[in-house]
Amino acid sequence: MNKNFYYVWFSRFVSILGSSLTTFGVSVWVYGETGKATPMAITMLCSILPSVLFAPLSGIVCDYFNRKRVIFTADSIAAITSLLLLLYLMTQRFDFGIICAFTFINATANMLDNNAYQASLSTLVKENAIKKAGGMNQIIESISSMIAPVCAGILYYPVGLKGLLVIDLCTYIMAMLIFIRVPACVFSDSDKERKEHESIYENILAGFRFIFSARGLTLLMIFFAFFNFFLNVSDSLTEPLVLSLGNSFDLGLVKMAGGMGIFLGSLFITGKGMKYSYSRSIFVSAIVTGASLCVMGIRNNIWSIILGEFVFLFVTPVVNTLAGTLWILKTPKELQGRVYAARSMVAKGIIPLSYLLVGPLADSWIPMFLQNHPDACKAVQIVLREGNLNYRLVYVMAGMMAIIFAVLFFSRKDLRQLD
Repeated sequence: MNKNFYYVWFSRFVSILGSSLTTFGVSVWVYGETGKATPMAITMLCSILPSVLFAPLSGIVCDYFNRKRVIFTADSIAAITSLLLLLYLMTQRFDFGIICAFTFINATANMLDNNAYQASLSTLVKENAIKKAGGMNQIIESISSMIAPVCAGILYYPVGLKGLLVIDLCTYIMAMLIFIRVPACVFSDSDKERKEHESIYENILAGFRFIFSARGLTLLMIFFAFFNFFLNVSDSLTEPLVLSLGNSFDLGLVKMAGGMGIFLGSLFITGKGMKYSYSRSIFVSAIVTGASLCVMGIRNNIWSIILGEFVFLFVTPVVNTLAGTLWILKTPKELQGRVYAARSMVAKGIIPLSYLLVGPLADSWIPMFLQNHPDACKAVQIVLREGNLNYRLVYVMAGMMAIIFAVLFFSRKDLRQLD
């Protein structure tokens, strides 16, 4: 490790911490203005769409231009959108379209920033330190997940979303003052920047060809597409469910529990001397993940949500690391990037569908079904009791479906013996 990496790492930590405050504040503000899950789901959809639409283009930008300039530009765009949102809030209006536009632009800038940073690791640190650098990046995510929600939950009512945006802008200035100390030459290999690129279509097609040539990998990709769908259906309801039971401080506690889960899960999976049967470990982790979703919906209180969120996000880095390692081991080095692009496109491509469905499902379809079928409503009330049945039933159904799909897919020999 060298001082340039630590400068970049700390600047990212400060920047992500400020951005997390704004993200939390926007979610609380939107729910407070609408009181429904559908706007929350649409907001989350806007946050994921850039990763589906622009990921290939961002890769080209990161390869053709110096990555320090790309990171600086992306962070500056995010800061400008935060400033514009702050000015808009001063008009005392609520236009959901403005919020969606802010979320979409901000998510695009963050995606470009993250891709440029990830592409810079090979030049920022030596090859034998890349794994350590990746671990330190996980620490940023976990610490920000623990600190930001609690701070935002405490600060939201005294200062509101406006105050959180001001703090976000201050963290941007602080982060950039640290970031500009790093020379531009350490971010990019000039020869690599000017290399010719194959077409995006050909690169993605090569990745899919390899995946479909191996039945086990095909099943693994399809399983995670469905698995991500069920997880995101329920995850997008966390804010509405918690805020319907408590306030922004309670939401901060839930988010902090999730952040602790990510942090401890990351430490667990990176422990020295640990050996895994990857397929079996992924199966067990998927079962635990589904069970944690059921726990979040089984009772109408904050503590069951906190417990479920902790377990859910503890297992998440475990599943991701195991699956990622398995993909790396099974993919030839010359196809790593194209296979990653192909499976990421499938995994992220289904997420918008989950966000589109969850709002109507929780706000309209489930309440209508329970109202029109009194016997089914009584059966649900016997199991779940009273309170927020429309939200909690989604969690229970998503958890059960995740478990069922894990059992169905991993009963296949090709997937079970993949490693």
